[in-house]
This record gives sequence, C-alpha cells and structure tokens, in this order.
Amino acid sequence: MANSRSGESVLQRAMRILECFHPDQPRLTAAQVAAATGLSRSTTHRLVTEMTSVGMLQRLPDGSVTVSDHSWETSVRCSPLEQLRDLARPVLEDLHAHFDHHLFLAVPDFGELSVLYLEHYDAQYPLRIVSRHASRLPIHDNSAGLTMLAFAGAASVGRVLDGPLSDRVTGEPVDPARIRAELRRIRHQGYGHIVGGMVTENTSFAVPCFTLTDRSVQCALGLVARTDRCDHDEVLAALTAAGRQLSVALTAAQSDPHSPGLSRSTGR
Repeated sequence: MANSRSGESVLQRAMRILECFHPDQPRLTAAQVAAATGLSRSTTHRLVTEMTSVGMLQRLPDGSVTVSDHSWETSVRCSPLEQLRDLARPVLEDLHAHFDHHLFLAVPDFGELSVLYLEHYDAQYPLRIVSRHASRLPIHDNSAGLTMLAFAGAASVGRVLDGPLSDRVTGEPVDPARIRAELRRIRHQGYGHIVGGMVTENTSFAVPCFTLTDRSVQCALGLVARTDRCDHDEVLAALTAAGRQLSVALTAAQSDPHSPGLSRSTGR
C-alpha cells in the first residue's frame, strides 16, 4: 500500500477520513474532510472519490458524503461486538422494564485506555448523559471504565496511572493515588458507584461481566439516574443479578464453536 510523504499508507489516511464523521457531523463536504484531517484538498478529493467508488462512503444529493450503508452492513455482519450486543439486549430490556433510568453496555479498550459504549436505553425523564452510542470516554473518569479497569491486569492499571490524568469536567490533574484507592474499593465491593461525577445531579453504577472460565472482564452493565430518584439498594441488587446473568451468557458463547468469538484484550 503506497505511503504518502508523511509516511501514512492509503489505509491509514482512509481511516482518518472515516473517523471525521460523528453524530454531530454525519455529513461532510470534501473541504470539511480536508480541514478535519489536515490532508490536502487534492488528496482528500482523490481518497473520498475512491472510498465512494468502493462503497465505504456514500455521496448525497447535495454533494456531501457520509459513511455508507455498505460500511455499516459489512462491519455489523461479523463483528463480535454485535454478538455481545445481542447477548446483552434481553438483560438490558429486563432492567429497563423495571427501572426508568438510563442503562448502558460498555466495553474496555485497554490499548487506547478508553471505554466504548455499545448500547443504551434512555430514561423517560429529563437526564443529562455524557456518553453516546458508539462514543468513547477515558477509562479513568467514569463508573464503567473504573469498574472494568479494577478487574484488568496490573499492566493496564500501570499504563493508566503512569499517564497524564485529568478531570474531564474541570481539566485539573487527577491524583493517581486516588484512582488506585478507587480501584481497590471496586475490587472489594464488586461494583463501581459514582455520585455527582461528570454530571453533578447524577448517580452512576456499573458492574463487570466476565467469561467465567478465565475471569477476564468483557464488558460492563451500567445505570445512570438522578440521585434524588435512585434507590441505591434496589438498583444495585438488580444490576448485580443482571451482571451475573450476562456473564453466564458470555461464558456459554465463548465455548460455542459456531460463535464468531468474544475474546477481547483483558489487559492481563
């Protein structure tokens, strides 16, 4: 694959273009893509044309482009993350039938030290939520990330604590000792719980879900609620039971020879 003067391959530049699109900007002109990627306009035009011709992008009537249906279809068809969503869906639906709060499914990315949100069910009352479907947050500043990190290996914990840590709300540095103490607390009690974190009036919970054969953390189930509308004990009991249920399903799927596979980096 030919490299550019910067040393990037065509695939690397194509991925940069795909990463420009997000919920706030699902449609972009070639000029906007060039501005977002830092690529020259001629390079952007050529790559966008090629990506459109092979079905990675779709050109709209106004001349702008968006990620194509074909890209979505191809990625979803055989993705282990879609299998995980399918396994978690009945568990989340049962929880949502019981609680009128925001529910989510998240997976860890220990390589990027982030959390990826795969699924959510919205509350029926006004509730400010920072995460979105298919969005990421740093692994150290939310209940899901801290919960999964608490059950990861020492290498991943060390990489997080040795790197720059900042509070997402204030931008102030975060003391690694505080994170380490929080991880110990989560390991001891088996769940994460933050009151008034990124949104002052909210409470968030998260429980880890494992493949039981090797105790590797695969994902987290979580709930976010207005603190004044949340029954701590009721939520925790239901969420913990749901985490056990999904862990059993994950373990069964892992041993299924027809499964596309659920193995993820556990950071061990």
